[in-house]
Amino acid sequence: MNRGESRPMQLNLDQAFHSEQALRDMIVQRKVCFDHDPFYVKTGGGQVVQIGFQLNLYGAFDNPAQLPLGDDEEQLAILGDLQRLCRVFFQTLDLLKPCEHPQPPAHRIVFSPERKNRAEVCLQIPIFDLAHYADGSARQVQDLLATAECLLRHVGARRRVWEEEGQRSASATGDCEPPAGGSQG
Repeated sequence: MNRGESRPMQLNLDQAFHSEQALRDMIVQRKVCFDHDPFYVKTGGGQVVQIGFQLNLYGAFDNPAQLPLGDDEEQLAILGDLQRLCRVFFQTLDLLKPCEHPQPPAHRIVFSPERKNRAEVCLQIPIFDLAHYADGSARQVQDLLATAECLLRHVGARRRVWEEEGQRSASATGDCEPPAGGSQG
């Protein structure tokens, strides 16, 4: 854009984290990982169609072998942290606002073989365009997913697996550019 320079993405942390460092500290404490899956719906005609993606955020329990029962305190704390991270998404990426739901995104407890079956809370954030995904907005939804994942890498989250030895991505804010009309933050 500006002579090959990237614009830094300004995070909107209002009512979520008091500083970007606090957000980064939570990411490390909870060993936040992410991935995504296609998001499908069944039409009235019975067809199953993709309308976007589901961004999955994973936050680990302190004890990876923990078997959470019900809504224990740590589970609720992890869920709260992931929901605050989700709030940063909604506030920073204007294009996510149409995806906001009256209820918070779905969550569940998972044990992923990919992450050595650690106990973790998974928060699922749908990123979709129900009406127009097949009619040309697919690129916009894909760009939004890429921007959200870039934001996650910027604050220290890891794609799929948390590696203790600091195999951190070299990504920084400068590597992320909001899509046109994206962050106004």
